[in-house]
Amino acid sequence: MTAATQTLTFDRNIPRGIVHRESIAEVFLTDAHPRPDGAVFAAQLPRNHSYFSDHRGTSTTYDPLLLIEVFRQVAIYYAHTFVGVARSEKFIFGSADFAIIDPDTLRIGSCPGHCVIEARVIGEKRRDDQIIGLSLEMVAEIEGHPAAREVMVYQWMPAPVWNRIRVRGRESLGLPAQHAIPEQLPVARMRPGSIGRHNPRNAILANPVLSGDELTALTIIDTNHPSLFDHALDHVPGMLQFEAARQVAMAAANAILGLDTSRMVMHRLGIAFSKFGEFERDTIARATVAAVPGNLGGALAQVSLAQGEDVIAAGEVELRFRPADVWTMVQ
Repeated sequence: MTAATQTLTFDRNIPRGIVHRESIAEVFLTDAHPRPDGAVFAAQLPRNHSYFSDHRGTSTTYDPLLLIEVFRQVAIYYAHTFVGVARSEKFIFGSADFAIIDPDTLRIGSCPGHCVIEARVIGEKRRDDQIIGLSLEMVAEIEGHPAAREVMVYQWMPAPVWNRIRVRGRESLGLPAQHAIPEQLPVARMRPGSIGRHNPRNAILANPVLSGDELTALTIIDTNHPSLFDHALDHVPGMLQFEAARQVAMAAANAILGLDTSRMVMHRLGIAFSKFGEFERDTIARATVAAVPGNLGGALAQVSLAQGEDVIAAGEVELRFRPADVWTMVQ
């Protein structure tokens, strides 16, 4: 443990604006110190959360997407604080490659989890002599044990440049310059249990169709969701796309392979974002899935999110059985 790590504190949240959050309850970082090749961060993981704790059979473990959100906050904080990116700049996330290192470290204890994240810069995007983007490798430890890692590629730009790009992109789709939130039409929302959830509001897929070995479903864009839409946005956010990818992988594993979602957790997520998702266009999640052989079992899903003919994100989701279930299976 480095000296910088030893001096990290978990006493209070960092200012919410520096990680692009409106609700204090959605801020998990508590401290940060720079290092020569990056920085080290502290985060407190909540034992109970209306969104991140809502999972069938996994209420005793931290949600992997909670760690992905912690990593997102690390990336934003690092850019603003240690690179000097202005608060007015707009961020674009290019890709994320996330994996659990040790599932046992995600078990929730008797107190909120103390998480330490080491972030290391492994790549820079420059324009002339100015840094405009980064590749960050982040490793999270929970109570001193390595838990998860992620490599995130992202960049930023001044708000006027962002606005020009957004207007030009929307006009090319025949959409007005300013986005609008369309009226939610009645949909056949998927049963929460089929995608590993309890709360129907956290089940964001609807109108599922199974065709051969592919499952497709409409992604519900609920802009009033307190976690997925913590603040106003002009596009479909990355965290919602992460959730849609996980849920369509779960749904495919259940419908095609007959796997019980109450026993499954997301072990790995690799995804690349290629286009902005617009609120006015239907976002269709697709997945094909194959069983993972061996004692650990699980499923590997190829997933994509599309609007019309445009794929806005694509990648791979690996699902595994919870540690307790694996132990039972190999006895």
